Amino acid sequence: MSKFAKLIELENDEQVLLTLNYNNEDDSYDVEIRTDLEGVTASIKLGYDEEFKALETLKKYGKNDAEKYRQQMLTMLT
Repeated sequence: MSKFAKLIELENDEQVLLTLNYNNEDDSYDVEIRTDLEGVTASIKLGYDEEFKALETLKKYGKNDAEKYRQQMLTMLT
């Protein structure tokens, strides 16, 4: 079975969680990326037509990506 989630641990107990979800309404796959910023959950969804593309995103998404994502979300929310 393929992984459906990935947790990336950052400094200061910060985390970024990626989850792979199947959307049966339009037969597609979503990778949801989320993090907690001072009690507020920030998340985005990336949509894919094929499961293997979503799995590749899950596999390749790393610590540098997670740090950039958190910084972008902090900028948007401040």
